[in-house]
Amino acid sequence: MKTQKEIVVGIIEYISRNLIGAEQVLTELDSHIGDGDCGIGVRKGFEAVQKIIPELNTIELADIFKKVGFTLAYTIGGTSGAMLGTGFIELGKGLKEKTEPDILDWVFAVNFALEGIKRRGGNTKVGDKTMIDALEPAVMSMINSVDTNKEINPVYILEKALTSAREGSENTVNLAAKKGRASYLGERSIGFKDPGSVVICIILESAYDYLKKSV
Repeated sequence: MKTQKEIVVGIIEYISRNLIGAEQVLTELDSHIGDGDCGIGVRKGFEAVQKIIPELNTIELADIFKKVGFTLAYTIGGTSGAMLGTGFIELGKGLKEKTEPDILDWVFAVNFALEGIKRRGGNTKVGDKTMIDALEPAVMSMINSVDTNKEINPVYILEKALTSAREGSENTVNLAAKKGRASYLGERSIGFKDPGSVVICIILESAYDYLKKSV
C-alpha cells in the first residue's frame, strides 16, 4: 500500500509526463489567442519538475507542492508560470503541514489554491477565458461531492471534478478573453479554447488516472 506522499509524487511525475507530451496541442491553441509559447513554457516547466522528483521523495507533503510551484514559476515565467506556480504553492500552504490529510483536508487545500490563483490573476473569475473556467467548476464539484457522498471516494470525486473541468474548458470556446494577452484580441478570441483550461484538464485527468490505478 503506497503512502500519500508516494502517491502524490507519482501523480506529479505523471502530470509532468503528460503535460510535456501536450506541448504541440498547447502551442497550437495558444497560437490562435496568445503568443504561441504556452506549450514550450509548460514543457520546460515540467521538465524541470521531473529533475527534482528524487528530491520530492525526501521532503514533507506540503513542501512537495511548494517546491513544484516555485520550480514552475521560475522556469516557465510569464502568466502561465505565475498562475501554475501559485496554484501549487498555495495547495501546499492549504495542507497546513499535515502529513496524512483526509479528503476534507485535500478539498480545502485545492479550494485554497483556487482562491490564490484568482487573486494572483487580479480577481480572475469564470467567464474571463482562463484556466479558472476549468478549475473553479472542478473545485466546486469536489466540494459538492464531499457534501453529498457519504463514502467520500477520492477516485469518484476526481472523476466528477474532471467532467466539470472539461465542460468548463469547452465553454471557453464561446468566450471573449478578458485577461492576459488574449484579451487584446477581444471578440476575435471567440472560437478558440483557452490553453490554460486545457492544462487544468490534463492535470486532473493525470491525477484521476494515476489514483485509479493506485487505490
